[in-house]
Amino acid sequence: MHHHQHGRQHGGPFAQFMRPFFNGFRRPKYNVPMNVADHGDHYQIQVYAVSFDKADITVRVVNDQLVIQGTRAHDPANDPNFLLQEYPLKSFERVLPLSNRVDTTGIVAKQENGVLILTVPKKPEVVVEVG
Repeated sequence: MHHHQHGRQHGGPFAQFMRPFFNGFRRPKYNVPMNVADHGDHYQIQVYAVSFDKADITVRVVNDQLVIQGTRAHDPANDPNFLLQEYPLKSFERVLPLSNRVDTTGIVAKQENGVLILTVPKKPEVVVEVG
């Protein structure tokens, strides 16, 4: 066991900033790719969660963040002998900051060809006329 006396500087200020965020937060080992497109009055989010059924995926809004999670039953005994693994077998999680611009009640999710497609309506812009 090595004890760093100067552990405080370890990793620089950015690592120190990120550490509290990641410490209490179980990060999945691998994650799913995601596209986010701006369609004017709404955003379209495509989550490439192939092999996760729609029933395995939950979408919720927590603290003005869109949290997309997938979990499914998985028996590690059946794991292939991976030479390369870039895709989660058991679970994934993606978090998107919404920053109060979207109508969270109007989010619609559908799945096509293993791709989860979320339609996220924007809140109508409030235009203030300057008299």
